[in-house]
Amino acid sequence: MEKKQLLLSAYKYIQLSIHMSKLYDREREIFRYIYASSRGHEAIQIATGLQLLPCDFVTPYYRDDSLMLSMGFTPYELMLQLLAKKDDPFSAGRTYYCHPSSKREDKPKIPHQSSATGMQTIPATGVALGMQYFEKIQSPLLKKRTSQ
Repeated sequence: MEKKQLLLSAYKYIQLSIHMSKLYDREREIFRYIYASSRGHEAIQIATGLQLLPCDFVTPYYRDDSLMLSMGFTPYELMLQLLAKKDDPFSAGRTYYCHPSSKREDKPKIPHQSSATGMQTIPATGVALGMQYFEKIQSPLLKKRTSQ
């Protein structure tokens, strides 16, 4: 992606994230206590998300909605999870909001998440050890970056 397009994409995601946070705050009565925005973290989350490729793994936590947007998940998909709808692409409405898991071929892989802040280190460590092992045995299952 050329630099100008990358900056425009980042700006679009920052504005979208800010707009969603304001909407959720305005509609707090509907969402109750289940939504915590990524307010103040948008730039770093979006910068990270724009670098990820489908062969990558990521272990976000419950305040990483800006990261999810920049990885290509739509506001509609995030709202389906927020409202525990059956069309929620992460769990069909069966998990707490912003606890995504995904095996989509077109996006980075996301192992199932825990609610406790900091618990993302356990699955992230497991993924890293698995990748290290696959490299050691030269497994064809290890997917590597082909562009960037």
